[in-house]
Amino acid sequence: MSAYDKQKALKRMAELLRSGAVMLEETCPVCGLPLFKLKSGEIVCPVHGPVKVVGSEAEAISAVTESVLSTLEKIITQKLSRIVNEIIQGDKDLLDTVKELQELLDLMEKVRKVKSLRTTSQRK
Repeated sequence: MSAYDKQKALKRMAELLRSGAVMLEETCPVCGLPLFKLKSGEIVCPVHGPVKVVGSEAEAISAVTESVLSTLEKIITQKLSRIVNEIIQGDKDLLDTVKELQELLDLMEKVRKVKSLRTTSQRK
């Protein structure tokens, strides 16, 4: 986590406490920061927002996996958006970026397929 991100997280933690949230002993399985319980009863991470509190190691692994897949999907979307904007602005040529776009779209498809398979298997 960069110094900027740490500062942002600390600011968010202070905001949560000022709003009446209670800092819990449990930590976020992704970033390790303390979790907070809002007045509504919802459990949140100051960085990742709402989290699911897990009771077993298997549930923890599942939660981390879901978070990683969602983060990966977000990163791919941001990269695709950046490339499209560069094409629109004339900074990049569409034909020069076809391979990069195709690789990102293939990766996005795979991430979504894994997420879909996980959702399907969790319903059973």
